[in-house]
Amino acid sequence: MKITATDPNWVNLQENQGLKGPGGEKEFGHLLSGMVNEVNKLQQESNKKIEGSLLGQEDLHETMLSLEKSSLGLKLLLQVRNKMIQAYEELSRMPL
Repeated sequence: MKITATDPNWVNLQENQGLKGPGGEKEFGHLLSGMVNEVNKLQQESNKKIEGSLLGQEDLHETMLSLEKSSLGLKLLLQVRNKMIQAYEELSRMPL
């Protein structure tokens, strides 16, 4: 089974800001920063659609889809954060 991203921006983000090491190459921090910016953008778009829906300018269906996209993006970001914290705690418990 092949799993693909529904939002092409996430795919582009992963391709353009992949995990690379030192020496002028892009790092994991840039990937996380890009993910935070993308989730923020999705939430701002959702807020605009909610305002438009309340004013009768946006379709309710599109508004709900936008809300769900931003919700899923935030949940994904929180899961990545939780996994990073778990990995850090596990590494800090290792003896030197």
